[in-house]
Amino acid sequence: MDIYDNPIKCIFISHFHPIAGPKILCQVPNDFISKDTFETVSVYIIPKGQLQRCKITITTRDTKILGYPVHISDKKYARNAYYFNLCFVCDHSSHTVQYEPIVKKLSHFLTNLEIEDNFLSKNDKSIETKEHLLFLLKKVMNDINMYKKCILTAQDTIVYLNIVEVSHNPPVPLDYDVPLLVCPLELTEEHWDLTTRQVAPFIDGVNHISKIAELAKLDIEMVTACIQNLVYCNAVSLVDLFRYSNMYVSTTKIGNLARNRSRYDEAIDVISRPNGPKATLKSIFNMYAAMRQGSRLIDVCLRYNPASLNIDERNLVLYGLANGYIRQLRKYPIVLSENDIEKTPLGQFYNGLNSLGLISCYTNSDVYKLDEEIEKDTKVVSIWK
Repeated sequence: MDIYDNPIKCIFISHFHPIAGPKILCQVPNDFISKDTFETVSVYIIPKGQLQRCKITITTRDTKILGYPVHISDKKYARNAYYFNLCFVCDHSSHTVQYEPIVKKLSHFLTNLEIEDNFLSKNDKSIETKEHLLFLLKKVMNDINMYKKCILTAQDTIVYLNIVEVSHNPPVPLDYDVPLLVCPLELTEEHWDLTTRQVAPFIDGVNHISKIAELAKLDIEMVTACIQNLVYCNAVSLVDLFRYSNMYVSTTKIGNLARNRSRYDEAIDVISRPNGPKATLKSIFNMYAAMRQGSRLIDVCLRYNPASLNIDERNLVLYGLANGYIRQLRKYPIVLSENDIEKTPLGQFYNGLNSLGLISCYTNSDVYKLDEEIEKDTKVVSIWK
């Protein structure tokens, strides 16, 4: 199911009553959140200070509650402060990340109304205010569910609410995937968590995830989750282990290298071998152009002898992948006949959906030996894509 097909089931506002404690101020539809359910989660709905003005998600057996608790300090209140929380309620298995900006923005909107006119705190005493608040909540729930956007007006204030587009989670990286930085990471506390700051120094386009976990002295599950998040943020792409048997093809972006002076100066600096003369753009461009279907990297290297051109072939490949000048073709073996699947070693993996690298990871096999066995097996053909 698409994340945008998870409708809002209920919207409620809770606040801290100076005598009764946490209670639901109003909700639509009425009585959707029962008293028992609210009492179970109320300590998280009106939380302690460190969670104020933070997005919180509470999952119960039947629901997922997304909120943004707010604390307003002012001597006009009974306890010198007013606490409230606007919450969206969805099914317990729903994705709610797309609603987070809306909940936060709507909470700021209500905060301003409360500061200006006690819009929430006088709700128990004013029928007119309560009806207005219920109208606003109904409009938000109906419009967001139907149109993915809503416009609210209250006391000469207008707020626009829109569901933001959220990318789907990328696939979980494999232990032998190699993360490659596609943009610099500012390793500061406000930008990245501690795990990312520990992992980032070992992301060099050479170390695979298993090796990074070993170097960073972290559990591989933590490193995998970290790399998946960096892929989601478009800070990292995943490539296969560098092998001369890999096949790459140049893309239409290769023309950008020739047209942009700053780009080809950068390419020369990155791709040239250290402690020697600089490679020429012509040599670099020729090697990229020679990468085509049917020619493995070893074939290109034998043809051009990159060492004689002062080109570091590993950096050539990594720089090309990071900038989209080349892309990797992967080998996908297929058993020709269904009757031969059980007769062929690892035949259940040879379905055209699993690449050679993926199969070697799944089966803990040496990729070179596996490739030789596939090439010798007449019951198996391979496609590159």
